[in-house]
Amino acid sequence: MDSNDDIFENLMHSLDLSRDLRKARTVDFNSVSDALSFKLSRHFNPEDDMQEELEDLILEINDHYKKVVKQTIGEKPTLEEFKKELENNQDFKKTIADAKNAQDSIENLIEYITDNHLDNDAKEFASLCISTFTNINSMLLEQDVVPLIKRGIYSEDLASAIEVWKKNVLEKAADEDFWQNELSARKGILERLIGGHALFLQREFHVGTTNKAGKGSKRSDFALIDKLNDNLTLIEIKTPDTKLIGSVYRGTFPLSRELSGTISQVLNQRNELIMNYYSKRYNSETAFEVFAPKCFVIAGTLSNLGKNKEKLKAFKVQRQAVAAHVTVITFDELYHQFSTFNQI
Repeated sequence: MDSNDDIFENLMHSLDLSRDLRKARTVDFNSVSDALSFKLSRHFNPEDDMQEELEDLILEINDHYKKVVKQTIGEKPTLEEFKKELENNQDFKKTIADAKNAQDSIENLIEYITDNHLDNDAKEFASLCISTFTNINSMLLEQDVVPLIKRGIYSEDLASAIEVWKKNVLEKAADEDFWQNELSARKGILERLIGGHALFLQREFHVGTTNKAGKGSKRSDFALIDKLNDNLTLIEIKTPDTKLIGSVYRGTFPLSRELSGTISQVLNQRNELIMNYYSKRYNSETAFEVFAPKCFVIAGTLSNLGKNKEKLKAFKVQRQAVAAHVTVITFDELYHQFSTFNQI
C-alpha cells in the first residue's frame, strides 16, 4: 500500500468514526481529532441553497430525537411515559432540550432568510464567519476536548482488555494465536509494557533480510517504536500456560526450556536487527533507531507456580539476572498492571 492509499484509508476511517465516535479504540488516537472536525463541520453553506440545507438539518435532528426516545423509552411511548422519563432522567432531559433548542434556532434562521433578501455580500460574510469559527473550534477541540476523549477511550480499552483476560485465562491458556491477536488489537497495552507512547510499527516484523519470497529472516511477534526517541522494541509472546521453570536442579529450579529458548530467540532477533539496521531502515517508511533495542517476553503466569516460595524465588532471581537484556513479564503481572491503572 503506497502513501496515497494510506491517506485515503485514514480519511475514510476518520469519516466512519465521525458517524459514531463510540467505535473508537486506542489505535484510533490519531483519527479522533479528524473525526470530530468532520462531525462538527457539517454545516450549511450560505452561498448555496441555505433554506434547503437547513430543512435537511431539521430532518436530521428529528431523526436523532426519535432515535433517542426509542432507545430510552421504546417505539411508541405514551405522553405519561415521556413526561416521567423527563422528570427522572437528567441525561434524557438534556438531550431532548438540546434537540429542541437546535430545531428552534434553525427555524428562526429559516424565517429570517425568508423575510430578508440576502445579497451576495451578506452570504459571503456569513460563509467567512462559519469557516473562521470552524477553524477556531478545531484548534480548541485539539487542545481541550480530544485529550479527554482519548483518555476515555484508553480507559475503556483497558477495562475491556481486563475483562477478556478474566474470561479467557483458563479456556485460552494454550492458544498463542488468540493472545497475539488480542494484544495486537490493543496498542495501549503494549504501550504500558514499554513505559511510553509507541508508534505501532507492525506484527510479524522481519528483523533481518529476506529473499524474494519473503523468507530467510527471523521474525519478532511485535515491533514497536518509542515515539520519544524512535528506538525499536521487540516483543515475543507465548501463552499463559507456558512453563516458567524446569525440574529441580541441585536445590534450585532453572528457567524452563521453553522460556530459556524464547529469551535466546529474542536476543538473536535483536542481534540480527542491529546487523541489518541500515537495509531495514532504508526500506522502512517509518523512521526508527536501534541504538538500544528493548526486548520483552510475555509468557506464563505466576499463579502456575502455586504457593511454592522456592520456585517463585528461583524464577524472580533468574529473571532479574537477564533483565539487563530481556524483560520477562508474566500474563497475570501484565494484566494486574492494567487493572491497577484502570482503578486510578
